[in-house]
Amino acid sequence: MKQNILVVSESLGQPNHKRGIFHFTRELVRSLASEGHDLTLLVETSKRYRKLCRRERRTKLFAAQARNIELLALYRFLDEINVRGPVTLSGARRKFDWLRHKGAMLLSRDNISCLLRAIGLGRANAHVIENRPAALEYIPPDLNHLELFGDFQLEQGFFTYQDSSAFFLLPPPRIEARDYDVILVDTPTRVVIRRKPGAKVICVIHDLLPLTDIKLSDIATRQFLARIRTSLRQADELAFVSNYSMMRFRDLLPQFAHLPARVVYPRTRFDAPDVLHLPAPSGRPGRPSFVVIVSNEPRKNASTVIRAFRGVPQADLVVIGYAGEISRMRNLPPNVRFAGYVDEHEKAALIAEAHGLIMPSFAEGFGVPIIEALAANTPVLCSDIAVFREVAGELADYFDPFSTDSIAASVTRVLTRQEECRGKIRARRHELAERFGYQSQARDFLDHEMPVERLVAAR
Repeated sequence: MKQNILVVSESLGQPNHKRGIFHFTRELVRSLASEGHDLTLLVETSKRYRKLCRRERRTKLFAAQARNIELLALYRFLDEINVRGPVTLSGARRKFDWLRHKGAMLLSRDNISCLLRAIGLGRANAHVIENRPAALEYIPPDLNHLELFGDFQLEQGFFTYQDSSAFFLLPPPRIEARDYDVILVDTPTRVVIRRKPGAKVICVIHDLLPLTDIKLSDIATRQFLARIRTSLRQADELAFVSNYSMMRFRDLLPQFAHLPARVVYPRTRFDAPDVLHLPAPSGRPGRPSFVVIVSNEPRKNASTVIRAFRGVPQADLVVIGYAGEISRMRNLPPNVRFAGYVDEHEKAALIAEAHGLIMPSFAEGFGVPIIEALAANTPVLCSDIAVFREVAGELADYFDPFSTDSIAASVTRVLTRQEECRGKIRARRHELAERFGYQSQARDFLDHEMPVERLVAAR
């Protein structure tokens, strides 16, 4: 049945950071759109957006109902990407700078307006505009998912304020959602949702790392606690990205076991032609190469993989993403190259060209690069942790993430067994496409009649 869905997503509704939540929601939106559902994206408007709109009105060039300049400003705003901000707030100076920035944001006009609305002293100012991407000259590939939304619901300062409200324990922002059948909240978010009777709020939980990862800051934990408490009180259903995440949730928060829950795996595209030959090297010409995708988080374990490549001089390692201080570590092996942040198409090309993708994390909620590699028929090398076993099964080569020798041995094994590794992936391609292809994601997400036990067993 066709449904009207409001997507509340920090990763899509403000300049994105191209991480796991963005990937999950982007593919879910593609799947929901292919099923014919009507989609609206909640977007936080920026100061620049409002300035452009004022200039448009002053010129009096456009018809009263035209939205060309508004859409131009909106797409430009969502195309801004900052992947270099610190994820962990270690050190007194960094925490002080963060608090100073948040304090300044709290006193901004947008935040004060959100606060007044949250306590009932301001009127709702949601503004819905129709998405007409044909008015734009072209849409960059990284923004193609925005074309799938029929409308944008614009909220002034929404995501910035909810972030501040979570830390300072201010009243959460309110959104008007009475025109929708389903409200999708793609990660625990501190928001009060006004909805019509019978409408459902489905909250996606990717992991509980802010409550379990000792390397994350107290600030991250405090914000997450405020967010998840608000979301769980409003959610009608929960969706988890892995069975592992769902079991962790039930162990840590058993008081919420009464909420209907299901596992909805992240998805990717399996419609590329199957790769039947060995890849071209993505490192130096004539040499095999491996890729690892990192961010500036200790749990990603990038430094151990880099050190391990001292023991694999016959192959290169390409490090994708913002590695922070790791890129300046002492005695870097000469066979390690830092590609930095790359767009989605270049990342896919690097994975497809590699002799293997390495996932060395100590902890994850899922591990999206694994299914991206399997879709490209690229061998996978993983930390031997429960969630990676759930995702990759016998299709990956596993190693001890604390041991450079174990990682080096895994790389050597995969180098010598390229055809065997690729053959196993090819043999399971149809099954992988059914399990991790985006076509079935909407079905799993909205199939309210399928019990949790059946969903988990089916995986």
